[in-house]
Amino acid sequence: MAVCDWCEREMTTAESCTVTALHQDGLVVDMITWGRERGWTARARCGDCNVMPGRFHHPGCDVQQCPVCCDQMMGCECRFDEDGLDGEEDVYFDSNGCLTERVWRGDQQVIIHYDDVPQTDLTTVRGIPCTTALRTVIDIAPEVDREHLKRIVDDCLRRKLFSVEEAHARLAQDDMRARPGALLLREVLLSG
Repeated sequence: MAVCDWCEREMTTAESCTVTALHQDGLVVDMITWGRERGWTARARCGDCNVMPGRFHHPGCDVQQCPVCCDQMMGCECRFDEDGLDGEEDVYFDSNGCLTERVWRGDQQVIIHYDDVPQTDLTTVRGIPCTTALRTVIDIAPEVDREHLKRIVDDCLRRKLFSVEEAHARLAQDDMRARPGALLLREVLLSG
């Protein structure tokens, strides 16, 4: 059994890692998907980290190309803000590939997700700022099994929290094209 230290998924069966970007001096650097690397054509799963064509490598993969210098990532000299972090630290990546931090306020654990959230994904419920129902479903999608996600989506649609058309329109936007939660929601919507 080979579990990715970053996304905590079993590499022999996971379609993709959830790490879709790293950061340099706080700026987002999008990762290169399997098959888009110079000199490679993906017709099957990656021979090293086993991800599907068009999906994201697990960090540390021998094939993974650095998105900055385009050399083999494990041997290049580029440095990222995440260097030295592993799955045991209080800073890690969540299932959507967002930098996440676990902090303690007294005896209360607080999880902080760092992400760029557009104003259109924000709302206020009973005076509390939060993400819209649609954005929340996108964000939690990788954390639940497919049947549970389908029930969540059906409930949201029945309660008119968002429509299928609104979901498809949001999923078509650039920031959702490769986001793991968006990919899963798209599959659920297409399956009916």
